[in-house]
Amino acid sequence: MKNIILICSLILAFTACKTDDKRKVVDTVDAIPELKKEEHSVDIADLPIYIDSTNYVIHPIGTYSIENSRSSKYGGDSFYSQNYSVAKYNGYRIAGDLSNVKFQNIHSDVLKPLTNNIIKIHQMSFLFESFKTLKKGYYVYDVIDKDTNANGKLDKQDLKSIYISYNDGSHFKRLSPEHQDLIEWKPLPINSRLYFKTIEDTDNNGEFDKKDKMHYFYYDLKATDAKVTEYFPI
Repeated sequence: MKNIILICSLILAFTACKTDDKRKVVDTVDAIPELKKEEHSVDIADLPIYIDSTNYVIHPIGTYSIENSRSSKYGGDSFYSQNYSVAKYNGYRIAGDLSNVKFQNIHSDVLKPLTNNIIKIHQMSFLFESFKTLKKGYYVYDVIDKDTNANGKLDKQDLKSIYISYNDGSHFKRLSPEHQDLIEWKPLPINSRLYFKTIEDTDNNGEFDKKDKMHYFYYDLKATDAKVTEYFPI
């Protein structure tokens, strides 16, 4: 009997985890609330990161909840005893829970923010192979920019979008269409294109499933005024 109860508990737990991981959207676009900066939080910057062969260093910015800074282990306010790293750097990829990024030319003390909007950046990647070919530097970003499940915050259940900028942080713009969830992206240096695919909630049930539609796009990195082009491999 105990084994049966244990198995049932595991099944319920697994089902709950699968449900929580789903991207969800509200029934109508008008129901998406306007975001405000989180209360009881402070902005924290990591020490700068230098990307090889560029003229810029990057300052990742994240938010830290002051409420989480209290710990009974230290007998009260342990704000200065915490680990305040907001990003991890691996090769040409920076990952974390970032609210912004600031760019600084190696010959200047000026720090330029990537955006003034409230967003979450899950990762940013420097397209180094394309940089070697084109001599133009690009960053690609996985971004959550809207509270599409209307729960009052940006989290993993909101739709993810793809953004791009030059290696100095300028011309930061969204590439994927509104109300579509980014699945994956891939640069192809041989033709200097950035490919990505998304899924759209075409049956309007508020979730993404096999009945919804996949979209395929590419962005021409070598074009001066490049535009996103949808293509149809299926």
